[in-house]
Amino acid sequence: MTRRNKLDPKYGVIVMSLVQTALPLIRPISDLRTNLNEVCDQAKSSQEPIFMTKNGKASLVVMDSQAYENQMQHLRITQKIREAEIEAKYNNETFSSDQVNKHLNEIFKHWEQ
Repeated sequence: MTRRNKLDPKYGVIVMSLVQTALPLIRPISDLRTNLNEVCDQAKSSQEPIFMTKNGKASLVVMDSQAYENQMQHLRITQKIREAEIEAKYNNETFSSDQVNKHLNEIFKHWEQ
């Protein structure tokens, strides 16, 4: 967290406030051995990846499983949207609902056989 000073217009005094900054969570890899529960609790509460360092360099990333699943779902949805945008850009062909229903009925007839 960083401190920011601002002037309060009502009272004319400087007010110090703490502002959350987007700094990555970094811990030594030895914490996995000595403070595993604390690392797990931090991963769960922050829902952010924790970068584990070995000899001062990033070695592993630890993340809560629910946060990981949420991130993967977000990536899948984003990818599907990108694919749809590309397809819409290069495929200008459109179909009426009657055409789609007719085509689907033909497909279903093949399944029923």
